[in-house]
Amino acid sequence: MTTVYAGTAKGLFVFKKLDKWNCDVHFQGQSVYSVGKSEGRVWASPFTEWTGSALMHSDDGGENWEKNDIVLKFPEKTDAALAKIWQMVEGPGGRLFFGVEPSALFTSDDGAASWDLCEGLWDHPHREKWTPGFGGQCLHTIIPVSESTWIVGMSTGGVYRTEDGGETWEACNQKIVAPFLPDKTPEFGQCVHKIALDSENKDRLFLQHHWGVYRSDDAGRTWHNISEGKDLPTDFGFGVVTTTPDTAFIIPIKADEFRVFPDGKCRVYRTNDAGDSWEALSDGLPQENAFDCVLRDSFTASGESLAFGTTGGSLYLSEDNGESWDTVADHLPRITCVRIVVT
Repeated sequence: MTTVYAGTAKGLFVFKKLDKWNCDVHFQGQSVYSVGKSEGRVWASPFTEWTGSALMHSDDGGENWEKNDIVLKFPEKTDAALAKIWQMVEGPGGRLFFGVEPSALFTSDDGAASWDLCEGLWDHPHREKWTPGFGGQCLHTIIPVSESTWIVGMSTGGVYRTEDGGETWEACNQKIVAPFLPDKTPEFGQCVHKIALDSENKDRLFLQHHWGVYRSDDAGRTWHNISEGKDLPTDFGFGVVTTTPDTAFIIPIKADEFRVFPDGKCRVYRTNDAGDSWEALSDGLPQENAFDCVLRDSFTASGESLAFGTTGGSLYLSEDNGESWDTVADHLPRITCVRIVVT
C-alpha cells in the first residue's frame, strides 16, 4: 500500500491508495512543516502562531495521533526558543534527529522520551553569522551517513559535517558559488536549499543551491556545478531527491524573483549519470498555464516511487522512477511538505 502524507498550511492530508485514493485530514487549521518516519511510527509537527510547534506521532499509519509527552525545547542556558520543527529523520541504531528553527540539531536515543541539543553545532563559532533565508533560519536537511558521521544543511549557513557524533563540525561549502555575497565562494553563508545522498555511494551528494545544482564525490568536502551548460531551463529550485545509484531528480523554478515553473510547464528533471546529463519528465503533469512552485520538503522519494506537492495545492505521484505521474489531489491548501511510505 502507498501512503502519501501532505503537510499543508491548513492541516495534514493523509492519502492511502487502495482501490482508489482515500483521504483523512488531521490537525485541521494548523500548518504542518515536517513529517518524518521511524520504525513503526510516523511523526508530524503541527504549528500555529498562537501555540507554537507541537510534536505528534502515529503508530497506525496516520489514522490516529498522539501528542509526545516530552516537549522539544532548547535548554534554558541557550536563551533560545523553538520556532518550528523543519526536519525529522531516523538514523542508524534508531537514533532520531530533528532539525529546527533557529538552526539547531536535536537527537534522541529513546524514541523521543528525552532530547539532547547537539551542542557542538550550537556552539560553532559560525553560528552568530548564520542568517535567516526567506523561509526562516532553519536546519532543513539531516543525513546520518553512519552512527558518527552526519551531514546537515541550513538556510542560510550552508553544509556542515561531523565525523565524531556531533562533537565537532566543519563547514563543507568549498566551490559553492554565492553571487549575492562580496566573497563569491565563502567558507559558509551559502543559501543551500536541499541535499540528497546517493542511494549507493555514501561519498556522493547532490545539492540544490539558490543558484546552481551541485554534486560532491568526497562526502561534501568539495562541490562542482552540474547545472552549468546542461539541458536545464534554470538552475534555481528547492528540492532534490535520489532513487537508484547515480540517479537524482530536481524540479526547476523560473527564478528567485518569479517562483513558478518555467514557461508554465510542470516538469521534473532526472539525471541517470550523476549530473552529466538531464532529461525532462512530464508524462501526466500539466504542460500549459502551470505557474506553480514546489518547496524544498515537498519533494520526496521512497524506492523508485516519488511524490511532490505544489504551493497551489496539487499533489503528484510517480511509481516508475519518474517516467509517468498521476494526480493524487488538486485544490489542497498550500503544500509545505510531502512524505511517501510504501508498504
